[in-house]
Amino acid sequence: MNYQEFKSSVTGFLREALPDGTELSMTLMEKNNGVCMEGLSVRKQGRRVAPMIYLDSCYQDYLAGRSFPGICQQILECCEDCAFMERFDVDFFADYRKIQPTVVYKLINYEKNRELLEKIPHLPFLDLAIVFYCLLADTPVGNATVLIRNSHLKMWHITCGELYRDARDNSRRLLPAELRPMGEVLRELSWEPGNGGAGEDGEDELPMYVLTNSRKSLGAASILYGGILKACEARVGEAYYLLPSSIHEVIAVPVSAVPEAEELLAMVRDINATQVRNTEILSDNIYLYSPESGQLSLIEHS
Repeated sequence: MNYQEFKSSVTGFLREALPDGTELSMTLMEKNNGVCMEGLSVRKQGRRVAPMIYLDSCYQDYLAGRSFPGICQQILECCEDCAFMERFDVDFFADYRKIQPTVVYKLINYEKNRELLEKIPHLPFLDLAIVFYCLLADTPVGNATVLIRNSHLKMWHITCGELYRDARDNSRRLLPAELRPMGEVLRELSWEPGNGGAGEDGEDELPMYVLTNSRKSLGAASILYGGILKACEARVGEAYYLLPSSIHEVIAVPVSAVPEAEELLAMVRDINATQVRNTEILSDNIYLYSPESGQLSLIEHS
């Protein structure tokens, strides 16, 4: 079925499955990189808040082979998850003392999100922006997150600096960094019973490392953690390029493994254009870590 048929079928299923008086409405929501996605708001009678289900993502799962009944059941579980709804209680969100332990940060592209950045607290970082969100309980359709906006700071009577301090501490605690060899990650992705995967004896190991967080979601922000860039250097053994694979992870490549940075720039831009979802692109540029300075520098010209 096409997307319109999928959307109609999902809403029809929910109207039959949910209690009378439940309000279903479609809303166009601005997401990362200026992309707008269609969300289905499901508000039960008497509730002040409602979960937002992004049907675009659900449809992609359907196209990838997931069964339609399975998708509908997962959405229904999210709508009926009382514990999840309780976390979104308006009174809870109005009290920063309750919200504070959930505040974390992520990295997004600065230029692609200029309009959004006017509405949310942020800090510039190279060609990126550090922005903040609340990481709430898991739901049947993934992690529940709430992007923090300027209006929230006013309601909470805090500054962006205070928000950054809390997000810095919480991110390392809630979303610890994971640094793994690329070969190990690829073997894990291609593993099948009875098949150890290519290069299991250590040969043909790629001289690259994948850096993300424990959830493997919005993990590119782990480059902000204190000491992590130095830890990457210890693993790589020299200066390295940092490739923005997506908002979820970055890849460290030894400088000695690539004669020209322009090759990496071209590769990143091609992959962004052909393989990465628009909402998950982090940057078309790459970065260089210098052991002497202990800092990242931006490489943007090919």
